[in-house]
Amino acid sequence: MPKIVEKTPTPGWASCLGIVVVVFGIIGTASHGNEWITQKVITSDSAVMHGISPRCPEDELIEEGISLIECQLMSAKVKIMIVSRPNWFRDFQMNLALLGTFVAFSSIFVGAALVQYRTWAPTSIVMVVSVLLIIDITGFVAATNTGPLLRSTYLWNILLWFFIHLTMTAGALVGYRRYFSD
Repeated sequence: MPKIVEKTPTPGWASCLGIVVVVFGIIGTASHGNEWITQKVITSDSAVMHGISPRCPEDELIEEGISLIECQLMSAKVKIMIVSRPNWFRDFQMNLALLGTFVAFSSIFVGAALVQYRTWAPTSIVMVVSVLLIIDITGFVAATNTGPLLRSTYLWNILLWFFIHLTMTAGALVGYRRYFSD
């Protein structure tokens, strides 16, 4: 007769934290990936830096639901980013965004493992969300060393992610302690 092994039920903290980590992992992957693409595409060799006026055909403006002024402001935003960032910022931000993309993507799988309460998941979740928190702190320090226009673009977003990851790190640490105290 085969031996029946009882599955240990997943604790409530693990299920809740795992779901939150998966959801924010998906959003974080998209956010970091978007930042990487932004830094990759916006270069000092772009048309706006050569004085070429933005091309805003009326049919595209209608299709996108924007005005001519909004189209011109988007061009100005690109110019602000290029002119305001120090020489080191683009490469630094690209590398940080790429690292953030990979770590946020891995957090999806670690969060799913926590929902299923794999034995390695409580330790891994602490490490993954801690690395995300360190990425936020590093991005904050980098953004504070740029000009005022870039700071106004980056700091609110970074602070929002910092507090999300700080909360997840606190939850992961409490769950980790509970996991090893049981």
